[in-house]
Amino acid sequence: MRARSFLALLSFAAVSAAPPAAGFEPDLLAGSARAICAAPPLLLPELPGLRLLSAANDQQRNDLLVFERSGGDRLQVRRMVHAGRVRGVIVEHFAGDGRGVAIVHTDAACRLLGGRRIVEEGLDRFYEDLDPELRPIGARIAINPPPPRGEPRAGVAVALIDSGVNYLLPEIAAHLAYGSDGRLVGLDLVDGDERPFDLDQSRNAFFPRRHGTAVASILAREAPAARILPYRFDLERARGLARIVAHARAHGAKIVLVPLGNGSVEDWAEFREVAAANPDLLFVVSAGNDARDIDRNPVYPAAFGLPNQLTVGSCTADGRIAPDSNWGARTVDLFAPGEGVWITDAEGRRGAGFGTSFAAPRVAALAARLLAREPSLDAAGLKAAVLARAEPMPPHPQGLVMARHGWIADPAAD
Repeated sequence: MRARSFLALLSFAAVSAAPPAAGFEPDLLAGSARAICAAPPLLLPELPGLRLLSAANDQQRNDLLVFERSGGDRLQVRRMVHAGRVRGVIVEHFAGDGRGVAIVHTDAACRLLGGRRIVEEGLDRFYEDLDPELRPIGARIAINPPPPRGEPRAGVAVALIDSGVNYLLPEIAAHLAYGSDGRLVGLDLVDGDERPFDLDQSRNAFFPRRHGTAVASILAREAPAARILPYRFDLERARGLARIVAHARAHGAKIVLVPLGNGSVEDWAEFREVAAANPDLLFVVSAGNDARDIDRNPVYPAAFGLPNQLTVGSCTADGRIAPDSNWGARTVDLFAPGEGVWITDAEGRRGAGFGTSFAAPRVAALAARLLAREPSLDAAGLKAAVLARAEPMPPHPQGLVMARHGWIADPAAD
């Protein structure tokens, strides 16, 4: 293939006349990856049937390239460049409507290492891992499977707003809320259905973040009699919280766990409005893992400090602040041990979790057990009952105050 200057970005390659279908095309992906990898760092190959839409560099000076075909589908390319040499290429194929199709990557010698594709069969979707020949290997991973049926049961209802849960795992399914018709009580605000399966594709369509199952596993262990209402939420587009809270209220939830957040107050304006409009609900939120004082440099919703909110930081088993945990003498209510907490992840593997996302469910589980013993508690009374368990944290080496009320050494203790 011919090459052209990387700097001459206004000269586009020719576009094929016939729009190809946006399906899995191994030859397209393999050929494009090898051609871009083999081109000298300051040159780009002309890819038949593709035109270059944009070219940029990230902070590591890797090339970020976007190619388009006449059918509207695109190839997004990251070419890793270090010390004047190409160290590998990642090519992602997206359909015209933005749906992910496949991803492949190469090594520095431009050899294909494998990839992943998304398979659609009717309403069902799966991830399928690919070997260096781009042939399927291993078991498929379901993307949006239907939830199994379950038996309704009594117990304190806790709403979990996260990336969803893997309700196919028996140890998770046994602790979820089900209606009288046996259907799972929960919502998926991303796909707009009632399948809140644990997959957050907002940051990467092919290798999603899976967070909610691990959080739910802590709730299930430390408040086994509670009923978990799972909600799949898109952190990149933080909308729909009013709908979630209305749904959770209608199904009896008095505790809402939100182990999420970011630095944008605009993203969480709806949370502040909804929480203020529902003073009888207790919102338990994580403080975040940015290692900063959120009194001065806030993250949200942690820093709102609402009367019916508990903001939880993460500490070690001896009460020392975790290396990455946020803190705040005014905005963080308390700390709980969140380092090395045993979790079950979305693949069903057991291991250790670290961070405020795993401290917050321990406090939510404590609140659920307290509410089960005293069902008449309102949000203010429940918050006070949780805080009554707190004790002063060990002195900080620099004399900093980490939280308003100290820490709870063992939230699982009755």
